[in-house]
Amino acid sequence: SMQNKSSRSSLTAAPSIVIRSIQSTFVQDAFNENDEVTIPIVLPDWAQTAMKPFNDARKAIGKAVNDYRVQNIVLLLIIINAIMMGIATFPLVKDDPELSNKFEVIDQVFLILFTIESSMQILFHGWTLFKDGFLTFDLLIVVMSWALEGTQVIRAFRIFRALRLVTRISTMRNLVLALFSVIPKMTAIFMLLLLIFYIFAVMFTQLFKDLYRDGLVPEPYFSGLAYSLFTLFQMMTLDEWANIQ
Repeated sequence: SMQNKSSRSSLTAAPSIVIRSIQSTFVQDAFNENDEVTIPIVLPDWAQTAMKPFNDARKAIGKAVNDYRVQNIVLLLIIINAIMMGIATFPLVKDDPELSNKFEVIDQVFLILFTIESSMQILFHGWTLFKDGFLTFDLLIVVMSWALEGTQVIRAFRIFRALRLVTRISTMRNLVLALFSVIPKMTAIFMLLLLIFYIFAVMFTQLFKDLYRDGLVPEPYFSGLAYSLFTLFQMMTLDEWANIQ
């Protein structure tokens, strides 16, 4: 009898289990990981057919530009470009107009190649590229490089293209992420240091504000709160702190 009861209960529970599994399947499709309702966009067959060549081309572009060999070539180009920018500052290049002009042409070729790489990334990622901070940084560097082509003084900032190495080398990229992750703690340390500075600046101002007026010190080190803060900062950084007497 016990076996009959258990078999009957399992039979009655089976439909509810099936229903729950079917419901969970459809409900899971309707919610994303943040429990927000998402409405899938279903394109008509003719639209999907029309978009298929574009999607295939986009995937091919993404596969090509994100290939590790292509990325290594881009990394090598960034390094060579940065080295050539440094060589261009030598008198050997600066004092030779013909050689300097050749360096300028080569720099333009590098910039065009970087622009092609960034354009391919945009074609592959679309607007989602701006969700990736490093890809956005790459694009910003390329855009700024074109924007800074106007005058010779502004063109000196082209060396910032070398910062793209940060986005290409995983160790440097992880280091940048680690630095950003500790910014809140560094802010707390800065606030604590500022509080200590303020406490001792007020105390030293009250204790030693009359030393300069009485001629006991050559400079008004602690004559006011601003002077005290500056003197404490000078002593902390050891910037000619021995002259404070």
